[in-house]
Amino acid sequence: MYTFLHNDQIHRAPGFSEAMRQAGLTLPEGIDPVNHFIVRIWHWDDKERDYAIEVFDAPGHQVFNEYDDALTCFNALAVDYPEEAGADFKLELVQYHRGKITTYRSKILFPSVLAREA
Repeated sequence: MYTFLHNDQIHRAPGFSEAMRQAGLTLPEGIDPVNHFIVRIWHWDDKERDYAIEVFDAPGHQVFNEYDDALTCFNALAVDYPEEAGADFKLELVQYHRGKITTYRSKILFPSVLAREA
């Protein structure tokens, strides 16, 4: 079962494609449907005991044609997003190629001490 966060609510779907359909997410115009890169944010799921809830809401699930653009987004989120996050999360840069997802970068990030004290 695929778990995802959309419109601040947790949803479940049999798989990634069905989750995208349920959320009404389509590829942005100009994105190659066969080969593209995705920057993903995952939240912790206590039941699964893993980072198993993908965030479809911004800034999660950003899609790019070029690896360099995706890497720039990944690095920017790694620096800036922990300040906004209330808990730890996993950040991933993956390639979607002909239905197969390959992970290129992955980081577990924690909110700063100052963000938690606010």
